[in-house]
Amino acid sequence: MNVVGKKVRHNKFGEGTIVEQDSSCVSVKFVTESDPKKFMYPTCFKNFLKLLDAEAAAQTDATVKYQEDQERKKKQQAMEEAEARRFEKKIQETSSNPRKTVEIRPFNSISAFCNEYKRAITAEIVYLKTTGGKRQHIFDGKRIEVKNGRYVYTFEADDELTYPEGTQISIWQGDTSISGHIVGCEDFTVIIASSRDLGADVPTLEFSAEPWRLLDSLVDRLDGILENPSEIVRALICDGQKSIDYGNYKIATGQQTAVQMSKNQSITFVWGPPGTGKTQTLAKIALAHIEQGSRVLMLSYSNVSVDGAIMRVHKIKPNLKPGTLVRYGYARNKDLLAHRYLTSYNLAIRNHPELLKERQDLIAERKKLPRTSPRYVQIGRRLTQIRNKLSSEEKETVKNAQFVATTVSKTVVDSTVRDCGFDVVIFDEASMAYIPQIVFAASLAKKHFVCMGDFRQLPPIVQSNGNSPLNADIFQYCGITSAVDSGRNHKWLCMLDTQYRMHPRIADFASRTMYGGLLQSAEDLEKKRRGIVDQKPINGHAMAFADLSGMMSVCTKTGDNSRVNVLSALMSFSLALDAAKDHEVGIITPYHAQSRLLHAMARDVADANPELKPITCATVHQFQGSEKDVIVYDAVDCYRMPYPGMLLTSTGNNYANRLFNVALTRAKGKFIGVANIAYMDNKNLSSSLMFERMIEGQRKKPSCLSGQELSQRRSAISGSTMSFFDNDDGNRRFLKDVSEARREIRIDIPDKPVEDAFSGQLATALKTAMGKGIKVYLRAENKQGLSSALKPLAIENPFVTNPVVLIDKKIVWFGMPSSDAKFKSEGSILQTRYRPVIRFKGSHTVASLYGFMEMSRTVDQSKTISTDNEGKITDTFASYVLANKKCSSCGKPMKLQKSKKGKFFLACTGYPACHETALVDVDLVERYFYRHGGIGQHCTRCNCSLEAKLGPYGLYIQCCGVSHHKYKLDEI
Repeated sequence: MNVVGKKVRHNKFGEGTIVEQDSSCVSVKFVTESDPKKFMYPTCFKNFLKLLDAEAAAQTDATVKYQEDQERKKKQQAMEEAEARRFEKKIQETSSNPRKTVEIRPFNSISAFCNEYKRAITAEIVYLKTTGGKRQHIFDGKRIEVKNGRYVYTFEADDELTYPEGTQISIWQGDTSISGHIVGCEDFTVIIASSRDLGADVPTLEFSAEPWRLLDSLVDRLDGILENPSEIVRALICDGQKSIDYGNYKIATGQQTAVQMSKNQSITFVWGPPGTGKTQTLAKIALAHIEQGSRVLMLSYSNVSVDGAIMRVHKIKPNLKPGTLVRYGYARNKDLLAHRYLTSYNLAIRNHPELLKERQDLIAERKKLPRTSPRYVQIGRRLTQIRNKLSSEEKETVKNAQFVATTVSKTVVDSTVRDCGFDVVIFDEASMAYIPQIVFAASLAKKHFVCMGDFRQLPPIVQSNGNSPLNADIFQYCGITSAVDSGRNHKWLCMLDTQYRMHPRIADFASRTMYGGLLQSAEDLEKKRRGIVDQKPINGHAMAFADLSGMMSVCTKTGDNSRVNVLSALMSFSLALDAAKDHEVGIITPYHAQSRLLHAMARDVADANPELKPITCATVHQFQGSEKDVIVYDAVDCYRMPYPGMLLTSTGNNYANRLFNVALTRAKGKFIGVANIAYMDNKNLSSSLMFERMIEGQRKKPSCLSGQELSQRRSAISGSTMSFFDNDDGNRRFLKDVSEARREIRIDIPDKPVEDAFSGQLATALKTAMGKGIKVYLRAENKQGLSSALKPLAIENPFVTNPVVLIDKKIVWFGMPSSDAKFKSEGSILQTRYRPVIRFKGSHTVASLYGFMEMSRTVDQSKTISTDNEGKITDTFASYVLANKKCSSCGKPMKLQKSKKGKFFLACTGYPACHETALVDVDLVERYFYRHGGIGQHCTRCNCSLEAKLGPYGLYIQCCGVSHHKYKLDEI
């Protein structure tokens, strides 16, 4: 605005006229002054000069206001840029995994991103190839489906398997293999698809997995992104950190807000804490886009999530035309499998029912024909044609559908989905996926990409080195985690802040400790969950604790470096049994070994007590995405372990808290922790741990059961499967079981029995059993502590840690005979004050304990020669070593020894005077096998010959039969 010639008034100089003006100054000639005065323009009109022209004054006021607004914006921008630089200058952003740290930095180009992550994926592939290929033993197989030339089976496994859907496998039959792939893994169940028919029932099977093949395909997909990058991919890779809203402290919230954001912007992240209706929101987002005529692809890391998504969309809009919604791949949900047209296979059959009938007729006809018949060959060709036709029809259903749901693994390896073209892509459980998988998914979206998950729950699983960028999740990469942690908003983020699952006391604890107080509970939840809270166990409390302090709860490492605690498992299971009379129960534990023991107990109870509600036992990772009325959390860690494990204690990027958060938030009505509080106190857990904060909140409250209360649970739990006894009743029932034994009795005594009188009765009963030809194995940690009656029957094993008895492979006793075992911790002796006596009946539990406690190890460590119960030298490999192997240094006999890590070696019997040791070689074992001539040693399970082999992990023994039964050196 030109103000030259305008009249002004100054408080000191009076009236004057503007005689000169430039972009930043005006000059005024005042009547009272000889020389013009200069003033800053336009701010002088706010503080010093007043224009006498009203119209000009209004214009200059507007100019001043505009300039002030611009200055304010520049300052705000400068502050935000400084804040952004502080975020970017963080030395390191820790990943979601323990002891794994990775620098999180945004990339400025798609090519830089792809090249970096291709290197990371290749490193993971190399690691998996180097350490992978181990054969997995599975059993109790049932054929559940025949589809497109693939035979689908469900099996049980001893271990929780976590292979992604689509993982290639080799199914072994002797030395030959059949190709197949993983359909899904859940808890201790694995579903596989075989290229050949293995029969309707498969008692046992071995397979080896090749998970690196999926990663090979992911590298190829990154190459594809480089060839044809999209704007959504560019923004996801380059603009995440730039989208932190530093000036906004309020996060967008609500399901409807999430739906609207997904329609208004190209990238949306939906943060869905537990129970907040993430699947419902996903379905609403999908339907909102379907109604606009868009094609929607829904992807997830797990089959369970994919099945749940399409079922929820169908539930909201059940009358959509067949073919609108399609589940591509192997569904797990029973209702979905039974639906006439929601799966691509069922839809293909619906469109061509004549092919299904022809196929069934041809299979029935072929069963009656010899394989050499020309008609048999002809039928085979026609079945191949039908299979190809149905496969082509399935792909057509995907191309024509408006909503397709499948796993990211299938999409990576199957071009059917990739070639279709989708307007919208929704990725669920994003925090568990590798960042390159997320970026690949985004590359399939033309208009909108929606990423859903909870970065306070489980992270990606990475096997290779801790610095791999694969350890980070997409929320961290895009700056969302940093923004939330610093109380800032992120322009791509919407939080679902109202939960509908947990009792408010459980939800409030999670909200305070993990969600910054942002998580709220829906109305009437306390009333809805009252039926669970008011019933057993620990009536009236939504959060409770079982304190094992003062009890003989021993934690030991297993051969695979996991951990197991027998008493903790029994106490946890007894609480679950109480709840299972009326409610579905989950027992969650950090350790695979403990989950296997608990799962074995659950199988025994399900067989014996089918009227009870299901009890599901697994590690935290297997419970992601599920919910139960009651959750029992078995912490496992206790004495004999110098420190609690990383799964309980790692504070790096909240890792232990993220695991515990998953466990806690599975509970709808009641959460019960089980641990030895005295042990945890001795280890000085960090006060930032959720688990420690729960202990502090429960300590000495009515909701915290003491060791005394837990030991007296016999009135609460009784039945054919699990029973609690007092000492006298326990002695009588135990001796009755011993007297009724028919095959074998295995007893472990970690210290001297408390009652010498009972020791005499037990010795008499054991001798009577031996007189009947029953095998008796009594192992003691220290034979010298036993009574004179038991000592002649015992062998010494320094690794005996639990007072456990196994009878006839079907009965477990814990706490018999009652021993004087105690712990030493931090230099102090801790007395055992409570000694529960528990009887559990179940063959699965016995088999599990037999393995964990290595009860096959019956070499007497107190002797230099191996003998049986009558003192006769046994014909074992250990005895063969003693008789035939001499020390190269001093000439004394060598003996078989086993380290605490489970490795076998030879040691001189002249120790400590002689420290000579040696490895066990294949030739020595083979000489033992053929010590009686040419017949060799045979497998006790299938009667096939045994052979010794040297593998990457050392020497091992296996039979030459189809099952390749394995043996340890102290078992032959």
